[in-house]
Amino acid sequence: MTKSRKVALVTGASKGIGRATAVVLARDGYSVVINYCKDTKSAHKVLNECNKYSSGNFVIKADISNEESVKNMFSDVKKKYKTIHVLINNVGIFDEKDSPNNLFVFNKIFQNNLISHVMVIKYARQLMGKGKIINISSIHGRLGHGRPSAIAYSALKAALESYTKNLAKELAPDILVNAIAPGRVVTHMWKYPTISEQRRLGRTHLIKRMIQPEEIADGILFLVHNDAVCGEVLTIDGGMSLVTLG
Repeated sequence: MTKSRKVALVTGASKGIGRATAVVLARDGYSVVINYCKDTKSAHKVLNECNKYSSGNFVIKADISNEESVKNMFSDVKKKYKTIHVLINNVGIFDEKDSPNNLFVFNKIFQNNLISHVMVIKYARQLMGKGKIINISSIHGRLGHGRPSAIAYSALKAALESYTKNLAKELAPDILVNAIAPGRVVTHMWKYPTISEQRRLGRTHLIKRMIQPEEIADGILFLVHNDAVCGEVLTIDGGMSLVTLG
């Protein structure tokens, strides 16, 4: 991809992996659409940071679990840019009440973490000629991984990876679809753990530490630049996939 007026949309970009990804794309010369749902203050902080590196960045509030909201978001993007080149499906939730018997949580997680991605891609495709779509999965979605206390989340991520691979077959060679499967990353999902908590939580990784959001963003940028990777799930888990999850 050339860097002349390339546009990237990052969902859930007000914090964590989304924030780090928005910034690294701005540093790479992209005009970044910073999607968020609730935290306006944080989203504008990300905008200010992106503006240090590129122009044309803007913030857009949208609940991507709601199709009308998604439709309106892309209508606004079309008015400003006409087209987008990169879509990062980052937004997602985790529910502490996740369990094998909690059907409410299953519905909630699949609606917010999978159906929302499908809706976003549906409308993004209308603005994309050639480009890249990258979904954020999790190491918990891999065969044999996950745990009963995160059963809906794990099942969702497995479904997302299957969706990614089959969508890649549909959209290549014009749009290359891939995913990233992180291990434990220092984000709001882990309640921004202290240094000592990071060491404890990072023991499940062979690198013996948690992963920083910027390290995931670097992997995303690799997929944005690479035109030979298609339908793959890039694991960035510090060796967690080599350790049995309980």
